Amino acid sequence: MFGTGSVSYEVQSRREGRWRIEGAYTDQESALSAARSQLAASGVEEAKVVKFRTVAGLSLETVILHKTVPQPQRKGLTLGGTADGAPLCRTPDDLRGFESRVVIGRLLRPYLDAQRITPTELLHSWPLFRRLEEQGALLGAAIHAVARHHADLHSVSHAGRARELRQLVEAVSGFARDTLAERRRLPRFDSTDLPGTSGAIDEAVGAEGHDALFLVLLSQHLEVGGALAGKLDLLLAMMGEDAEPRHLSLLDGVVADIMGSADTVKELLGAQPSLHAGLCVLADALFDRDPEPALAPMAASLRRVCRLALEGRAPQSRTVLLERLRQSIAGDQPLDRRDAKADGMLTRDIADRLKGADGTTLGGAAMDRALERRLLRHRQSVLRAQGMHDIADRLTGR
Repeated sequence: MFGTGSVSYEVQSRREGRWRIEGAYTDQESALSAARSQLAASGVEEAKVVKFRTVAGLSLETVILHKTVPQPQRKGLTLGGTADGAPLCRTPDDLRGFESRVVIGRLLRPYLDAQRITPTELLHSWPLFRRLEEQGALLGAAIHAVARHHADLHSVSHAGRARELRQLVEAVSGFARDTLAERRRLPRFDSTDLPGTSGAIDEAVGAEGHDALFLVLLSQHLEVGGALAGKLDLLLAMMGEDAEPRHLSLLDGVVADIMGSADTVKELLGAQPSLHAGLCVLADALFDRDPEPALAPMAASLRRVCRLALEGRAPQSRTVLLERLRQSIAGDQPLDRRDAKADGMLTRDIADRLKGADGTTLGGAAMDRALERRLLRHRQSVLRAQGMHDIADRLTGR
């Protein structure tokens, strides 16, 4: 009665939450084939085929195919290390302190690196803290890891200590939340005039509240830095020769946080051919020696951090870098994967580079023990390769 009318097909896909038309077809099989191709394409979340039929001036729409691309299950983030060395924090300032942030950085390293933030920013930015809370059990796992450590070390109740830590976390995050709510009334952070910024902060909250508010404002300023290496550049720009001691201390704390990221330090060290080369470059920089032409140059920003550490103007960063050296030396990774047998010779080379003009080892007794441990492990591997397992075992008193 009305005739057959006209029929057409439209293929649509959804990418990043937005639908778009991929093509129009007069043949159903061609449209279905195109939709299936879209489902296999990168970035496509959904695809559908809509049949349009026009009869007697009326347009009818029918969805004949609508499929969603299965999303791979995201692997949940886990803790990145242990709570060893966690201080027994009693106040919010304790939780914000250097020793505490070192442990926070270790426990939450996978998350912090994924978000490209530092422990200081996490503790002083309400949006960043809320994002961590949205990860589900990650924050709770970190709190309980520290509580277990304190229970084992100080004979306190695990459950009670976990409650205390939760209260401290809520106090710190609550301060960040309340400060954000008052953002319009806060002093403006001027990275080119830190004394002026601090003067305005002192006037607003008093000297006792200066550091916490300064770090809140600094964390907001660092948002434009992007990756941790970019934030490092922003921080170093404020650590000039005329920087006041209190500003140097606060800025050094955040730089130390960045130095706690192994991936960032590796990036800043440059494309070194081996662990040995990377450790040598870092050791030489901490003594402000001229870099070896044969090795890849480290980033200027990391060299600047090392120079500040040598001058005594970045003691927290120095501590973190020395600990990174110590852990790498004490670890099991070969100094050169291309020649594991050279480990002994390369260890002695590093030991020489770590000697200062007075003959003492950079990093002190802890570094000496790390070097001795690696040399011992190398001697044992040589003995075992020759079948002398008993002698190798006796070297460690087995």
